[in-house]
Order: sequence, then C-alpha cells, then structure tokens
Amino acid sequence: AAKAEKSENPEHGLRKWQKKALRAGKPIETESEEEQGPAKKARVDPKVLVPISPACCTAAKAAEAPQAPTPAPAEASSAAEPAGPGKKIAKRELRLKLAQEKQHLGLYSDTEPILLVGEGNFSFARALCRQLKSGKGVYATAFDNEAALNRKYLDAADCRKEIEEQFGGTTLVGVDASKIHKVKEFRGSFRKIVWNFPHIGSGETDVEKSIENHRKLLAGFFASAVQCLDPAQECHIHLAIKGGEPYKSWKVMQIAKAAAPELVLENAVSFALGAWPGYAHRRTIGFNEKFSKKDSEELAKGAKVYIFVRPKAEAESADEGDEGSEE
Repeated sequence: AAKAEKSENPEHGLRKWQKKALRAGKPIETESEEEQGPAKKARVDPKVLVPISPACCTAAKAAEAPQAPTPAPAEASSAAEPAGPGKKIAKRELRLKLAQEKQHLGLYSDTEPILLVGEGNFSFARALCRQLKSGKGVYATAFDNEAALNRKYLDAADCRKEIEEQFGGTTLVGVDASKIHKVKEFRGSFRKIVWNFPHIGSGETDVEKSIENHRKLLAGFFASAVQCLDPAQECHIHLAIKGGEPYKSWKVMQIAKAAAPELVLENAVSFALGAWPGYAHRRTIGFNEKFSKKDSEELAKGAKVYIFVRPKAEAESADEGDEGSEE
C-alpha cells in the first residue's frame, strides 16, 4: 500500500522548486545541460575510473603539438654514390686510371713505323690499329707458324684479317723475337719495337732454370732489336712485364744494359689494359678457358712497360764507328 501511495503521489521524485511550480500550476521545466554546469552533470562511479600515467599525458601532449614537416626523400643517385672519404678515393682512383690510359696510348703514333713481336693472337696489334685508326706503319709478328697459330688461338685469323684488310697493316708468322734482325726488311727500319709479356712457355718447373732461360731470351731480343732501329732517328724499345715474381728476378734493366749498352731506360709506365679495348692476353701455350680471362685481369695489377731509348747521338756515333772499321 505504501508503494502504491508513492507511485500515485505526483510530487514523488520532484525537487522543491518543481513541487512549488506544480502546486502553483506552472509547467515544470528541466534544466539544460548548459544551465546545470559541471557541478550538476551526472555523477561518475569512481570505481570505473582508470588512473592515467604521466607517460600517457606526455604522449597526448606530443600528439597535440604541431608536427615538423617530413623531409623529402633523397634522390636515388645520391644514395648510390659513395659518401665521405670513400667517394674521394673512388674519384682519385678514376683520375689515376684515366691518366695511365692516356699515358700508355700516347706512346704510339701513326706517323712512325712500329714493329710488334711475340703477338700470339694479334689482339694487341688489332687494338693498336683501332686506336690509331690506321695500320699502315704497323708490322705485327708471331713466333708460331700458320698451323700452330690457328690451332692455339682461334681468334688469330679474325684479328689478322682486320689488321690487314681494314687498316692496311702487316702480319707475319714464324718470326723469332730474339732473331728479328735476320728478317732483312726489318734492319734499320723502325722507330719503335714492342714486346708485350714475353714468355718461353716451356713448362719448366725448376724456377731458377726458368729465370735463367728468360734472361737469355731477353738478352737475345735486345741485341737483335737494336739492329732493327732506324739509325738516323731517336728510337725506343718497349718491353711489358707483369709485376711480382718470377718476373722481377728476370732483371730486365740489367739484361738490357749488358746486351745493348747503347740503350738507356727512359721510363717505366703502367700497362693500362683499359686503353686497348679488344686486347686479350694469351699464354704462349694458347687459349685456355680456365686461365686466359684471369691472365688478362692480372695485367691491371702492377704490370709495367719499360721504355728504353736509343738516342740519336748514340746512333750517329755507332754509324761513325762502323764507317771507321770498314776503312
């Protein structure tokens, strides 16, 4: 019954001012959320409140703070280039490489007759003709006869054909580099004589004996080559040798001085493989798929071209001496 009374009582649950308004016959108005203010808002159960850590507050403030603009990504090319000291070293090495190639190329000219000996597959002679854009003054020789040459070097025929037909050069086979003066047409005819990477190729396993054999080979070459230089001109003999042993033990300078005293070492420059596109170093025994590519790459590791000069004055005095002996 008590519950029924409460439910029937129209003032039940009303506030005092609402009851007064009801009794006065005025319409009851509820306060808006704005009029109630923060103090009159619905209460929150303290049991469901979650404590906020200082880290969360810091993160929230950081999120509200204005963000700095994201830097634009660097270009791919700049990322690929070496930075700092590495970039400087790379540039310095490139400059050195280009300078060495220019120096090696500058040794030869199409205005002077050049004799190449020990050519193997004739790829250096072909590269020289390509760079000079002419082969009219180029005479390239190989030790092997025709049959042996074609058997050992499959690319030799193509190289010779290009040298002769496209550039007007001359190729000869069966020429011993230590006896080139025996070719009558060669005597006193050249301003430059070039032998790149001489090697007997005998397969001698005794290192000391092999060194001695190569010294004899070089002595024969120098003694023969000076007889093929133009007596009226300053002339040069170029000998390219790999770096390190056993080549160092060949004692190239001492052998040259003993075999041809009129020769003077003028310079020694790096053999710049990049200066001669198409040149492929070959062993005396012939092409070998396993070793030949590696052999060419080794030329970039310390190989030198020793440049010996036979001064014009020496040539004139030698001629005078010959005339005196004939009398």
